[in-house]
Amino acid sequence: MAEIQRLRRKFILVGTLAVIIIVVGALGLINTISYMRMQHSVFSLLTSISENGGQLPRREGERPSSWIEDPDWYNDSPESIYQIRYFSIVLDRLGNVEDVNLSRIASFSESEAVQVVRSVIESQRDRGIFRKNRASYSYMVTPLDNHQYRIVIMDSTKDVAAVESFVRYSLRFGIGCILVYVLVLTGLCNLIIRPFVDNMENQKRFITNAGHELKTPIAIISANTEALELIQGKSEWTANILTQVKRLSRLISSLITLSKMGEKRKEDLQKEELDLTPLFKDTVEQFRPLVKADDKTLSLTAPDTLPVMTDQRSLVELINILMDNAVKYCDAKGTIAASLTRRGKQGFVIAISNAYAKGEGEDYSHYFERFYRGDSSHDSTIPGYGIGLSMAKEMVALLDGQISVSYKDHIITYALTFEH
Repeated sequence: MAEIQRLRRKFILVGTLAVIIIVVGALGLINTISYMRMQHSVFSLLTSISENGGQLPRREGERPSSWIEDPDWYNDSPESIYQIRYFSIVLDRLGNVEDVNLSRIASFSESEAVQVVRSVIESQRDRGIFRKNRASYSYMVTPLDNHQYRIVIMDSTKDVAAVESFVRYSLRFGIGCILVYVLVLTGLCNLIIRPFVDNMENQKRFITNAGHELKTPIAIISANTEALELIQGKSEWTANILTQVKRLSRLISSLITLSKMGEKRKEDLQKEELDLTPLFKDTVEQFRPLVKADDKTLSLTAPDTLPVMTDQRSLVELINILMDNAVKYCDAKGTIAASLTRRGKQGFVIAISNAYAKGEGEDYSHYFERFYRGDSSHDSTIPGYGIGLSMAKEMVALLDGQISVSYKDHIITYALTFEH
């Protein structure tokens, strides 16, 4: 169930991210084009005014209509020329006012117009848009032949407001589209992922059934081999048969356990208040004889007491998996270190590390995949099938924790992190 929920969340997350990218990209492009079009229209009009001596020229003749191109002229109707509000001022090269034309604007006195023009000159830009008293104005500075400058300033409040309004409405539209998409995707998610869920269930069912079916012939092979040893005595061949039978039996048991892991739910856990320190120490100490037998060293650090709320059985199994993995892959005469530390007020971290000189340059992102083993040759002298760490990942997810692996200075470390 937990695996299905993760698949469902991942599907919704990826789908939502995809639609966000598409909507943001599309609306961003449309709004950018809208703003650039507004600028082009405004500055084209300012250019016409400036080139016509500070007056808006009338359109001569009929402009051919087109559904592809937008009109560049604002005075496409007889009344349009009277709706455009602007003024122009001519300055000499020293900044002295040579001419002022305020016939097409009413909201500026001559002194105010000159003040605004001087501010524009100080900006050292030949065109732009600025705000004044909740209104938006566009301007253009045009050099004349006699070392003079004509500055045309036009009221562009409606143009800027139209673009800003379009941005606001498109933003609301985009958010609405994303929300509707998420709601629809959430409602249809179970239907969409049903084939994947059925495939996963069939795989688990096949592994479980095949495992149980294989147990009988394996048991017969083992019994017949032992009978041969009783009749004819032990030999190299019978010993090899029994060894491989035991390996195959362990593999089948691990496969069945792994397939059943996906069926567990958080509701099945039996969380309880317990002191983790003695539990951690007892579990780790069980591996000390095995570590000594391999001529390796085991170090253990833990606080005096660490009360936590967790599922004891699952946590013990996690520690066993990591300790078993450390014993298997620790270098000869190497050190295995197990530590328990507090994290925040209610969290804790369990870290199991071991010497592993071969770990340099390995891709650790695959370590928690099923049947993956660090030794690519799958050395049969090292017991295991690459299942333990994938089981640990499943258990940690059920306990709302995280498992990670790191490598530094020829030491590999597995860490179990629980925030609460």
